[in-house]
Amino acid sequence: MDIFSSSRDNRGFDWGAFIAGILMVIVAFLLLRHPAKGLHAFVLIFAIVSIVQGIVWLAAYSRFRAFFTRSWIAIISGVLDIIIGVLFICSYDIGGLTIAYLFAIWFFVDSVVGIVWSWHLREYSTGYFIFNLILNILSLVIAFFLIINPLLAALSLVWLVAFWLLIFGINEIVVAFMHR
Repeated sequence: MDIFSSSRDNRGFDWGAFIAGILMVIVAFLLLRHPAKGLHAFVLIFAIVSIVQGIVWLAAYSRFRAFFTRSWIAIISGVLDIIIGVLFICSYDIGGLTIAYLFAIWFFVDSVVGIVWSWHLREYSTGYFIFNLILNILSLVIAFFLIINPLLAALSLVWLVAFWLLIFGINEIVVAFMHR
């Protein structure tokens, strides 16, 4: 018996991948059409996750106290997470600005690390080293512009997520048809 023929016989249209793909494409277009609302959704998600994480830290304090002498850090972390979450829910502007700066700083740090890391490539290939260094310097310049313009950073984040959803959603739709 051929292993591949039995798997072909069990194939069918993948409705889960198809529906997920359609939903991802719809959300991508909504994010591209309404980036400010997309950013508000990101802030709300981050706020909820922060509050839940704070509650988890506070609940974990009693377990940490038994074996960790600095268990009070769990209380501080929990309270700070809850405060940040509530602050983001109360002020989407502060939340959006914070997320924009975090996104820009993440790009900046990643670019600096990329520049530092690229120096080891000289041992392997001068051409690739120069190419990598140029790309990381360009990335650093973009990161600098994102830091000085948080609105651009916020929109870039929304657009990146939207394009990821669009590409991944189209791929899921194609996969659904390929499983026939």
